[in-house]
Amino acid sequence: MRYSAPGLLALSILFIFLAAACDQPGGGSAGASSGGSSPGGGSGGGGGGTPGVLTLTSTALPLATVGQFYSTSLPFTGAQSAVSVAITSGGLPTGVSMTSAGDISGTPALTGAWGFAIEATDGVTTLFAQLTLNVQGVAGSPQLENQLRQVIAQKNIQPMPQPPALNVAQVELGRNLFFDKELSGNRDVACATCHHPRFNYGDGLNLSVGVGATGGIGPGRDHPAKTFVPRNAPAIYNVGMMPELFWDKRVGIPPGQQQTITPEGPMNLPPDAAQALFPLVNVTEMRGSGHSLDGLSDAAYRQALVARLAAINDYVLMFDQAFGAGNMTVDNMARAIAAFERSQTFNNAPWDRYLRGEANALTDAQKRGASIFFGPGGCDACHSGPLLTNFSTHNVIIPQFGPGQNQGLQGREDFGFENTTGNAGNRYQFRVPSLRNVALTAPYMHNGAFNTLNEVVNHYRNKAASTNGFTGLSMVQAADLAPTLLPTQNVLQTPSQLFLNVPGNLSPQQVSDIVAFLESLTDPAAVNRMNEVPDTVPSGLQVDR
Repeated sequence: MRYSAPGLLALSILFIFLAAACDQPGGGSAGASSGGSSPGGGSGGGGGGTPGVLTLTSTALPLATVGQFYSTSLPFTGAQSAVSVAITSGGLPTGVSMTSAGDISGTPALTGAWGFAIEATDGVTTLFAQLTLNVQGVAGSPQLENQLRQVIAQKNIQPMPQPPALNVAQVELGRNLFFDKELSGNRDVACATCHHPRFNYGDGLNLSVGVGATGGIGPGRDHPAKTFVPRNAPAIYNVGMMPELFWDKRVGIPPGQQQTITPEGPMNLPPDAAQALFPLVNVTEMRGSGHSLDGLSDAAYRQALVARLAAINDYVLMFDQAFGAGNMTVDNMARAIAAFERSQTFNNAPWDRYLRGEANALTDAQKRGASIFFGPGGCDACHSGPLLTNFSTHNVIIPQFGPGQNQGLQGREDFGFENTTGNAGNRYQFRVPSLRNVALTAPYMHNGAFNTLNEVVNHYRNKAASTNGFTGLSMVQAADLAPTLLPTQNVLQTPSQLFLNVPGNLSPQQVSDIVAFLESLTDPAAVNRMNEVPDTVPSGLQVDR
């Protein structure tokens, strides 16, 4: 935007107001840095700036209140032309957005400290700054508060525990490996291709598209032969706390076991590290074909990947720092990837703060939703514990589509947990997912059938009617996947009893309240972790951004 003299006066008044906000709860300031071709550069946050140089005069934002309209503008001075602002990592709470001119407005639906980084330019100078919008709660209904506190006490509901201790060198090695396409056969995909922070560590697709794809990452990604991974890519949040992984639980430590069980037998690795080994050798996900490593066994192929890494001096040094000299091994490669994934553990959602005693962390709608979720809705029969999953498996009659697993109708069904157990009684069952940060991780279900949390909750309410009425036409990949939709009679034969126990008479208001509660499971720090994407990786291959 262009600033006239009256506009500068208004900004001066705004700056006084913002400076006063520094004394309010959460109103603290952080520095802003600038650079570019203008002589003299820029000044940090809170200063007057250099005349004629784009400057953010304060990084302190006025305090917001949940459920109340909020509006402010970032106070730039010295702009040579219209200022263009973009959020580069982090984000604002649901209900609030920022224009390209730096105007922030909306009605926040979630409490908490919402940190975000910006890049701003006037075409001459570019500056970067880290800001935080603090959203305070309001006192709600004492009756709702008492009701939910009783449920919490009765069921001993606990917040997320503290994140695991981390080895910084292992995390940094793992971060580079996670984003490096060197770990794929044709060097065309990385772990991050389907688990990218731009899409909150998923890919925004119903079914992932792995090797040989076009169109970059996310919803534009396609494959010339329409080759899809049979399942939806789950986010990596909190995986270090999960005893069993994959939709069919083929990797994990089952109750009563000590070692991690995998399709290749027991492994002396934690589940998250063992899990990291399997996408590497999957032909559709990362391994591909038509390269020099074709024909190798899975074990030999992984060793060949390590040999690739050993030819890159930076990786040799990073492995030495992380595990000691001479310890560049397949298992340590997996441990490093798992270490990075563990760094994406978050325990400060509004729900956590509420469980730790902050009564105003939740709105009344979120409290009503929690009371239904843990009460008459029966949702916690499966979604229990701090991660809101008990890692059981169930058939919740999700329509099947896509390539499947060479099973059942037309060879395109996915038998789910039966693939792991060999027990036909587990057919069409899939692992109960964690609901942590679930509002960030659409599409939902094992094949990404549903786009929104409203659709998911209404499926539990409407059951068979939802399954039979599913067309797939609203899916992200509808053009390719809707025509592959299979008849539903098979999945309808053996629904889980716990699924059937969810009441079918939930009112629209109750559905809305449950969704509001699910949104309160979002940790502000988990949003848009683009700050984790490295500028470069040791192989020199292009990094997906």
